[in-house]
Amino acid sequence: MKLSVAANWDMELLEGLTEIPEVTSIYAKLPFDIVGGGRAGMVVPSVDWDSAVAYIRAAHDRELSFCYLINAPCLGNLEQTAEGKNQILNFVGQLVEIGVDSVSIANLAVLSLVRRNFPHLAIRGSVLSWPTNLSRLKYQEALGVDPLIIPYSEFNRDFNMLGKIRSGLSCGMQLFVNVSCIYNCHYLAEHACSVGHASQLAQNTGQASFFLDFYLWQCTRRRLLHPELLLMSRWIRPEDLHVYEALGFDEFKIIDRSRSTAWLLRAAGAYADRSYEGNLLDILSLEMLGDPAGFHSDIDEQVRERMRHYGKEERRLMLRMLKLRRRLLALDLVIDNAELTDFLAGFRKIRCSETYCEDCRYCHRYAERAVRFDRGEAEVLAGDIGKLLEDSLNIGNSG
Repeated sequence: MKLSVAANWDMELLEGLTEIPEVTSIYAKLPFDIVGGGRAGMVVPSVDWDSAVAYIRAAHDRELSFCYLINAPCLGNLEQTAEGKNQILNFVGQLVEIGVDSVSIANLAVLSLVRRNFPHLAIRGSVLSWPTNLSRLKYQEALGVDPLIIPYSEFNRDFNMLGKIRSGLSCGMQLFVNVSCIYNCHYLAEHACSVGHASQLAQNTGQASFFLDFYLWQCTRRRLLHPELLLMSRWIRPEDLHVYEALGFDEFKIIDRSRSTAWLLRAAGAYADRSYEGNLLDILSLEMLGDPAGFHSDIDEQVRERMRHYGKEERRLMLRMLKLRRRLLALDLVIDNAELTDFLAGFRKIRCSETYCEDCRYCHRYAERAVRFDRGEAEVLAGDIGKLLEDSLNIGNSG
């Protein structure tokens, strides 16, 4: 088994990961760059260029390969202009000079541009390129993507398709293990484009632009009202890794770059040990729920610094957001791993892509005994989130 782990630019993380031999690679990016990535720049730890260079060298000293993410799906057509292409290529050239081992690219036009100009640079896939069927996966393999990152929502519990993917493609493949995005999320494409733009330099010049993650808050509200959504998410329990290994998958990817070192080491250790006792939210990445100490310490400070450049209405809204986030993290929400021993087996028979969840209710039944929290407080929080989002729609509305 090989594990690829999100990096938060903390040297202590590298020290801890060297104690977990299954970890062979890490991945990260600057909060803001020309292309952008899959997280808004203000919700990941800050780092400057020189510190990033030193970190990559330190990773190599510990025999860890480093993948740099340039995986925003939308660049606002930057990749279509001569100037934009030169900017992208100049940046990738800098990455090559500092010794990154690979890059992860979502936008296929950018991928072709990089492949043509840097033929020896390894390119890893991204779920944000939407390779959601066999033909798309095969096409990306033909473009030289290796490994492919298999889309979790479509495939992580579709064992028939996983078998076909593994037998039909010869490149390497990675499966996400602790992503908790809502299954078949309505906001998947919009959210990916939103955070991609919110991690691009064009959005971080001069005055800091206002950013309240509408999509993330909507999904958080839905989870509070419908706890079965927590189990519908396509994460993989550490105890179930053997099911995927039997299908020929041996590379697994752990998120999240916003997390604290202790949290990332706990998650990596659990998957390396193939076991975790207790609350699965200790190792599954939910950005608004779970361990209050699980997030990197400088993120709140970054948000507050950006707020200094906001208008009065925007500052008030962001202060409400921060208070709500603290209340959410104080909600004692438990996904009891002991109650999920046989949970994955049910998906051998259920064809989720052909079934309405309300008709099936398999995850609903498991949620009744495995998911525990104060439902009354959750309803209050959901109502307050609804008010926050409603008010956010009025920002800048003079009518």
